[in-house]
Amino acid sequence: MNAAEIIKKELDAIYIGNLSTVDDNLTLPENGKYGAQFTWETGEERFIDNTGKVHRPLHGMGNRKVTLTVTATYEGCSESREYVATVLQEAKENIVKEVRKVVLNAQVGEEAHLPSVVIAYTEDGRRMTMPVKWNTYEPAKEETVVAVAGVIDGTEKEASAEIHYKKEIVPVKGPEKKVDYVPLGQVRLKEGTLYYKYQKLMEEYLLGIDDDQMLYNFRKATGLDTKGAPPMTGWDEESCKLKGHTTGHYLSGIALAFAATGNPKFLDKVNYMVAELKKCQDAFAATGKYHRGFLSAYSEEQFDLLEVYTKYPEIWAPYYTLDKIMSGLYDCHVLAGNETAKEILDLMGDWVYDRLSRLPKETLDKMWAMYIAGEFGGMLGTMVKVYELTGKENHLKAAKLFENEKLFYPMEEECDTLEDMHANQHIPQIIGAMDLYRATGDEIYWEIGKNFWNIVTGGHTYCIGGVGETEMFHRANTTCSYLTDKAAESCASYNMLRLTSQLFEYTRSGDLMDYYDNTLRNHILTSSSHKCDGGTTYFLPLGPGGRKEFFLSENSCCHGTGMESRFRYMENIYAQDEDALYINLLVDSVLTDENGKTMIELQSVDEEGVMEICCQKDQKKVLKIHIPAWGQKDFNVTVNGKVLADTALHDGYLVIDADPKAGDVIRLELPMEFRVLDNKSDAAFVNLAYGPYILAALSEEKEFLAAPAVEEIHMVDGKLQFEANGMKMIPLPEVDMEAYHVYFHKEHQFTTL
Repeated sequence: MNAAEIIKKELDAIYIGNLSTVDDNLTLPENGKYGAQFTWETGEERFIDNTGKVHRPLHGMGNRKVTLTVTATYEGCSESREYVATVLQEAKENIVKEVRKVVLNAQVGEEAHLPSVVIAYTEDGRRMTMPVKWNTYEPAKEETVVAVAGVIDGTEKEASAEIHYKKEIVPVKGPEKKVDYVPLGQVRLKEGTLYYKYQKLMEEYLLGIDDDQMLYNFRKATGLDTKGAPPMTGWDEESCKLKGHTTGHYLSGIALAFAATGNPKFLDKVNYMVAELKKCQDAFAATGKYHRGFLSAYSEEQFDLLEVYTKYPEIWAPYYTLDKIMSGLYDCHVLAGNETAKEILDLMGDWVYDRLSRLPKETLDKMWAMYIAGEFGGMLGTMVKVYELTGKENHLKAAKLFENEKLFYPMEEECDTLEDMHANQHIPQIIGAMDLYRATGDEIYWEIGKNFWNIVTGGHTYCIGGVGETEMFHRANTTCSYLTDKAAESCASYNMLRLTSQLFEYTRSGDLMDYYDNTLRNHILTSSSHKCDGGTTYFLPLGPGGRKEFFLSENSCCHGTGMESRFRYMENIYAQDEDALYINLLVDSVLTDENGKTMIELQSVDEEGVMEICCQKDQKKVLKIHIPAWGQKDFNVTVNGKVLADTALHDGYLVIDADPKAGDVIRLELPMEFRVLDNKSDAAFVNLAYGPYILAALSEEKEFLAAPAVEEIHMVDGKLQFEANGMKMIPLPEVDMEAYHVYFHKEHQFTTL
């Protein structure tokens, strides 16, 4: 390589942390791997100086963007590159006004489980959790109420609990599972939609990935030959402490791609990757330095350091990375039938239990409450799934060791304490609670999942269904105060869809599918790059004149979930119970039976809002078709050309009672109308929609635009392109790299929905 090529390679390899949410000092490298020297300059020394030391703005000043410029020099040649860091403001001071009393029931003679946290109310209206140490007490031997006091560090307020002792406590049963989703391998997307287009782009991208590069960090950690593969970049760069997470997502991506397309090339990739990871697991064990079953892209040191409460960035979420690897292996087994993946998981599950079961609960509680080193992703749910594969009780016990009372207790109490909590750190924990509900039937986990979903969708979502800004939840009903370029992290929506999917299995609720459809279409679909580069937005800008960014070499968390999401588009289209087949999402697709024979075909026709459901074989079940909320006004249905008389909806579903026969065509005509959507967080803002699509106005303007009146919006050339007073508008999923607006000032008088 010449000097210019070496410098480019050096710059590509630089990794200085997750710059989207900077709250601690950065390590700015001075030398590259190939001999280049680096010098750094900062655009705002008040917040990040030239050595990487961070000075966070005081609370109330707001987050600050700082441009860091590195210049690489080698053999007289030099080149510069810029990085933009968002430095988070200091956390607010919380003055506790009141502490909520803990009230619970217990069996006579038994010690009650008192939560490790209590809910506190602050003077500025915040609700939060605080760790508590309870005084000792004697369990009652008869029915009575026992009062217990507790000490809360950092406040003079006292915690109090009432334990209601009863001779008999009748367990409350939650709902039973009502439907199952049709396996992914029986559903195929049809050409002609953005879902199909973006899936094909990701399919091509994944087929071009070098498997040996994805294995690089694992092989290097074990001393195995890296086979000449290039090192990983970004969050998987050799010095990064999250390396290995992208490989986990990649495992899920190729397993999902095989199930979603049937392409045998993906099965070859799955089998190669799993076989090589098994060699890495065996190599770790053979060194004698690691506990049996360990598998990662780095040593066990990060896990050791977490147990003594080492903070980010000295370590970075080791169990989060482990979850991605284990989840990927699980998908390789379940979706692609690889048995070796199950063997690896079994051993990894043993390793997790052996390490965590020796720790006292107080240590675990403190670990899991740490931001962000204690983030463990979906480990709770992953361990439940491993238990369901192996039947080992220790694996279920290991799952329960990941319970986070800081989150679970307020959700049990249906109390919103999400303000200033990291969104995607906690949504997977709720998914894990739902997995525990499936495995144990314990009703409390159902309450946690249901209440969390209601709280988040009731006060923390943007118009696109996305949540969080700079990755954080803020106070309920304040989303319009956070319309920035760091809104709506893709990972968070990916996980909210998974949670919604779980809840639907027990409820068959049309409201759940309305949220699912909106978030899938207007965020996850929108997050895809329009090129074959694997790009997925980290955040989706919702401020005026925002543009999408992809950071293709960063290998961020959202790049990882993006490799999966393009093959999850059809996961929830079809579900079934003993009596009915549910069509949940009106997405062009084909449903086949277990033998590969076509059963149902969903096809959009030329006119927007018209969908035909064609039966290719006799159906032994009634059809239940979800009519989305936006299309429930004045919709029409015909069966083989005859108007259906009974179009009453049952929880958002249209029921076709007579078992459809081969050749039957059900035609849905939904009213595609312009809609104006209110924002309860700020009545001054509205969103515009056409049918299911959030509309984006293409404009470079950096101030919020006034919303046009509905009568001023006109379709252009009969396509999904619109014009209002000279302003071009298109559905948000169609936006590529243009600057756009989706929130508008409400300056016209019109009826809102």
